[in-house]
Amino acid sequence: MEASSKKLGTSYGVYLGVALILITVIIYAFDISLMTEWYLIAINFILILFLSILAVKKAKKFSETLFSFKEAFSVYFLTIVIGLFIATIFSLILFNVVDPDAAETLKELSMEKQAAMMEKFGMPEDQLNEAMTKIQEEDTFSIKNIAISFASQLVFFSIIGLIIALIFREKEPTHN
Repeated sequence: MEASSKKLGTSYGVYLGVALILITVIIYAFDISLMTEWYLIAINFILILFLSILAVKKAKKFSETLFSFKEAFSVYFLTIVIGLFIATIFSLILFNVVDPDAAETLKELSMEKQAAMMEKFGMPEDQLNEAMTKIQEEDTFSIKNIAISFASQLVFFSIIGLIIALIFREKEPTHN
């Protein structure tokens, strides 16, 4: 990977991390219940894709050699890893050190939404109570669960990154 590509991936990863933190801080400051809304996931998804694709596009523009699949994926992946890592560390600190009560509030709000959804789909009362008990016992913001979430997001976005790298790569010219 070229030095400029690495620098771009790192820069855009930091931009992504800061943007995700800003979204979290704004929602935390105004209405923490918004963190349980589906559209927040969609907004974060679009932001992550936008900045990572922008990083790949810019790296391709500045590439002095053939922009390979490996280089495209590397820029994308570096952006994703750094951005998600920064946001994950921030969440870990916010919900475990700064305001553990907010984590409990989020858990309760999420449980209410999940219970309503399960009732809407006709889940029997005993199964609903069992599911709610399991969720209540789980520490959503534990280091283990946050690490699992981080790894899951990396896998998910890496699959998307493979497609993006295929789109942005340059093929070797064939000689006939």
